[in-house]
Amino acid sequence: MRARSLLCVAVVLMLLAPAGADDQKKDGKQKADKLDPAKLVGTWSFVSGEKNGQKMDQDSLKKDSVVIAKDTLTLKGEMGDFVMKYTLDTKKTPCQIALEITEGPAGQGAKATGIIALKGDELKICYPAMGGDTPKDFASKEDSGIHYFVLKKKK
Repeated sequence: MRARSLLCVAVVLMLLAPAGADDQKKDGKQKADKLDPAKLVGTWSFVSGEKNGQKMDQDSLKKDSVVIAKDTLTLKGEMGDFVMKYTLDTKKTPCQIALEITEGPAGQGAKATGIIALKGDELKICYPAMGGDTPKDFASKEDSGIHYFVLKKKK
């Protein structure tokens, strides 16, 4: 059951992953724009996913979706609906997201911290499904415990 909970958290994190656009600082170095949490609100579908460096089956990803509200994320899938509360730390680069499952068939209270990025209508999210250190990049390597998802906003 814990694995299911972590999977749900991973999916949620993916949906919440905003990729910032680049702009110039006064000293000439580039920085990411601050994530606008309002742009996360809506329904998202999965484009791709990786767990421990292994690509996920596209057909199974197409069956699930994520609905993001102001402070909750709901993963809708074959296992049922998982509701997570989330907070963003836009002062970090990349933006960090903290998730906690509050409702669902399993895993209430499970927490994870990951990174998210939003660019246009594409959302990236990357997190350690079983807990652990917050990822530094949007990548999932073999045996890392990291889940990485790319989502697209439904119109």
